[in-house]
Amino acid sequence: MRRWFGILLTCLFITAHLAAQDGLDLPAPLYVLTNNGQVQRVGLGAEGLSIISPEDAFVVDFSVAPDGNWLAYRTEQALAIYNIHTQQQFTIEQNTSDLPPSRGRGDTVVWSPAGDMLVYTTAYGARVYHNTTPQPVFSDLREGPFLGLYWSPDGSYLAAEAEDNIWWLYRRAESLLILTSAIPSSRGLAWVSNAELVFAPADGGLIRMNLANANSQTVLLDSTWSYQLPSLQTDGTIVVFGKQKDDETVPEGSALLVALAPDAARSGLLNEAPVEVNGLHWAPGGQLAVALRGGVLALVQPAGSLLFPLPFADVVAYSWGARPLAQVEGLTMTANGYFLAADGNNVDQIWRLPLDGSPPIQITTLPQQISSYGLASDESHVAYVSDNQLWLLALTDGAQAKSLAQTASDASAITFSPDNKQIAFVVSEGDQAGVWMVSAAGGDAKLIRPNAGADSYAVPPGSVYTNPTFAPNINGLLVTRSAPDAPDALVLIDLTTLDIQEIGVASRASWLQNGTIVAYNSGIGYAGPSEEQVVYRIDPANPASATKLAIIPRPARIIAIRDVLAVRARLALGSALDGPRALSVVDMLTTTGAITASGSGGFMVNPLFSPDGRFVAGQTYEGGPLTIRDMNTGQQYLLSIPPQMSNFSWGR
Repeated sequence: MRRWFGILLTCLFITAHLAAQDGLDLPAPLYVLTNNGQVQRVGLGAEGLSIISPEDAFVVDFSVAPDGNWLAYRTEQALAIYNIHTQQQFTIEQNTSDLPPSRGRGDTVVWSPAGDMLVYTTAYGARVYHNTTPQPVFSDLREGPFLGLYWSPDGSYLAAEAEDNIWWLYRRAESLLILTSAIPSSRGLAWVSNAELVFAPADGGLIRMNLANANSQTVLLDSTWSYQLPSLQTDGTIVVFGKQKDDETVPEGSALLVALAPDAARSGLLNEAPVEVNGLHWAPGGQLAVALRGGVLALVQPAGSLLFPLPFADVVAYSWGARPLAQVEGLTMTANGYFLAADGNNVDQIWRLPLDGSPPIQITTLPQQISSYGLASDESHVAYVSDNQLWLLALTDGAQAKSLAQTASDASAITFSPDNKQIAFVVSEGDQAGVWMVSAAGGDAKLIRPNAGADSYAVPPGSVYTNPTFAPNINGLLVTRSAPDAPDALVLIDLTTLDIQEIGVASRASWLQNGTIVAYNSGIGYAGPSEEQVVYRIDPANPASATKLAIIPRPARIIAIRDVLAVRARLALGSALDGPRALSVVDMLTTTGAITASGSGGFMVNPLFSPDGRFVAGQTYEGGPLTIRDMNTGQQYLLSIPPQMSNFSWGR
C-alpha cells in the first residue's frame, strides 16, 4: 500500500505537469462517473475536463453514444437519454429500468455501434431497448447478472461477462439479441473482427473463436502459459498479459505483456517488468490501459509499466467514447466545399475547402458578420448578406464586392439562377417578408412573393414562402408554402408573369436533371406525425399526373437528397426518433423508385452530398466542426481547422 501511495504522489505531479503542457494523449475521450453522481469528460489533447450530465440528475451509470452527442444515463428512478450539446432530454424507461448489480468492473450501459440499440445490466441480466420502430421495443437477457457488456465492431454480436469468468454471447437479429453460445471460462475477451473474438481460458492458452463459422476455434497460444485481458491493436497485433505457469519470479496478481503479431507463429514479450493486472482494463487501440483501484483512476502504459493517476476522487465507473475521426487539414475530393466560419477576430467569413486537398482558404475579410451566402453554379461569384445588405463578390483575386440590395439581417436561402444572372433570397421577418429577386448585374430588388398575414386575402391565411430553387430548364422558381392549419405545398412561380401554380402537397423538393421534380413531405405531417414519407416525381407541366416513386416507412426519414446521375438520386436517411443514429445512404432510380443500399453515412448532422454523390459532408453536431465521409472507401474525416463552421455547400 505504501508503494502504491508513493507512486500516486509522484505520478500526480507528472500528470499535472503534462496537463499544463499538452494535455493527456488519450486514444479516445474518457468519461468518468464520480461518487457525486456527475459524469465528466476527459477530452483529447489540451481539451481539459467538462461535466456533461444534467445538473439535476444523480447518475448511477451511463454510456456516451458513438456519435459523441447523446448520453444515456440511469438514475435510481429512470433511464434517460440527453443531448450534450442541445440539452434535449427524453425518458426511456421508469421504474423497470432497474439498477446495475456492480459498477466499475465493466460497461454496464452500452450503445450499439449504429446507435439504434441500448443494452443495460440489471439484477437478473440485462435489458434491451431497440429504437428503430415507431414504438420502442424492450426485451430481456436473463443469463446474468452481468459485470460488463461489449459489442462486436459492427454490432452483429454482444458479449456479456458474468461472475466466475463466464461469458454469454448473443447474436443480433433486428430488434432482438439471441443467445448463440457461451464460454465457460475466460479471463477477458477481445473482438478481433465483426464475428471473431479471442479469449483466455483460466487453465491456460489463448483461443480464437469464429461465431459466424459454427463457433470454430483456433489455438493461438498453448496452455504452458496462463493469459488474461487480451486486446487488439490497430495494426492487428493481439496483446495479452501472460505468465508462464511455473515462473515464480512474477508475483501473484501480476503478469508480463505479450504481443502476437498478425499471422505470427510466436509471441514476443513487450516488457521485462511485471504489471499488476488487478482492476485493469484496456483502452481503445490496446496501447494504453486504465486501472480503477480504491476510487482512484489511473492510466497505465503496460509496455513501460508506467502509471499516471488522473485528478479524480471517488471514481465509481468510467467509459471510453468512440475513437476520434482522423483529423485532416484538407481532403482530396471531387468538388470544392464552401462554408461559414469565424476568422481571427471572431467574425464569420466565407471559406473555401479546395478539392485538391489543401487547407481551407478564407475568401472574405469583412468587419461585419456574414449571416448567409449562396454560390453561383459555376463558382464564379458568391452572394452574401452582411451589414443588412446583399452583396455580390467575384471569386477572383482583388475583386471588390458590390451591394445588390438593402435587406433585412435575416435574409437567407440565397440561390442563383442556372445562368447566374438572377439571384433569389428569402426575408423571414417584417413587412417585407417573402421571396425576393434581384439581378446579378445590379438594379432594384423585387419582392415577387410576399408572405401573407392572417388578415390577408391569401389562401390559405398566414402563408409563408421558403426554399426558393430555380428550375433548370424553364423560367420558373420553385418555393415551399407553409401555413397554419394546412399542409405544406410546392408552388411554382412563373418568373415572366409572376403567376403561381400549386404543383404538389409536399414540403421538400429537388429538381432533377431532366426538369422534373422529386418531392416528399417532411415527415412531420399535417395535424400530427406522418407514418411514412411518400416520394413523388412531378412534371411541372402536368402536376396532376405525379408519379409515386417510393415510400419511406417511419421512423426512417430523408435528411438529404442529390440527383447524381440522369436517372439516379442519392438519399441520406436518418430517423424521426430521438437519439443517435448513423445515416443510411441509399440510391433511388428516379424512373421506377427502386432503392438499393449504398452504405453508411456515418454520424453527422446537416449532411450534403457532393455533385457526384461520392462524398457526404456535415457537422459532428449543430454548430460543430466539418466532417466529410468518402462513400467509396467508407472513411470519415474531421477537418482540424476551423473548430466550428456552418452553412456548408458544394461547388459544381
